[in-house]
Amino acid sequence: MIPPHTALENYFFRAFDISGRATRAEFWWVTVILIVFGVIAFVMDAYTIFTAPVTNYNPMAYLTPFLLLVTFIPSTTLMIRRLHDAGRSGMWYFVNSIPIIGPIWLLVLLVLPSDTEHNQWGQPPQDPRAARTFDQFNGQGKAQVSDSKPHDARQSYATLLRLEDDPSPEEVAEQREQISDYYRTRVLGRNSTA
Repeated sequence: MIPPHTALENYFFRAFDISGRATRAEFWWVTVILIVFGVIAFVMDAYTIFTAPVTNYNPMAYLTPFLLLVTFIPSTTLMIRRLHDAGRSGMWYFVNSIPIIGPIWLLVLLVLPSDTEHNQWGQPPQDPRAARTFDQFNGQGKAQVSDSKPHDARQSYATLLRLEDDPSPEEVAEQREQISDYYRTRVLGRNSTA
């Protein structure tokens, strides 16, 4: 199960990404966090309205409209990725426009379990064996399964903290070998053993 901090991180960093999948845990962690922030913003706005000597009619003077503006696009794309994870098209999001039963229908679709197999939107996110390979980024292959662990966002932060450190001679040699191998195979089109 995805932890709340990773779900929130994916929510903001994948705000404009409608491809891919989002697990139930990722969706519901973000939903609970947004509900908590929404209640806090509403209470603060109500306190401001009731204690102010003169009512301010500017909607941007309150937190609730600001929160709705900031979270509208990421929430929509998260719902679309959640629908993808359940094996449905993102167009099912528009079932929400049907009065009364539309929001209930969308809620049922969002609660559906994840599709356990590879579908047209990718591997199941909870599959720890699903790892991206370099060929996937070039569009030259399907997702390949390896025994590596899934990406942990904390590893990226640890790498950023080490930016000031000088790399060891072994790391420099390994990076040079990777770059030259990439140049030989991808740019020159030669075999890597040549």
